[in-house]
Amino acid sequence: MTIRKTALMIDDELVAQARAILGTKSTTDTLAEAMREIIRIEGRARGLERLRRREGLDLGDPEVMRGAW
Repeated sequence: MTIRKTALMIDDELVAQARAILGTKSTTDTLAEAMREIIRIEGRARGLERLRRREGLDLGDPEVMRGAW
């Protein structure tokens, strides 16, 4: 992992909101955790899309999925 120091213009209110949600203490930790969360979300979305496209699975059938919940 490479870490570098940089200057960014950021919205303090957005950082404060993200910090409250993520439970982080510093701006650096908040930005890093927010990026990790986006990566996790995208990974889950891609995994679900792969499942949806698989032949023979009924995940795309609304009637089947209605019964799943």
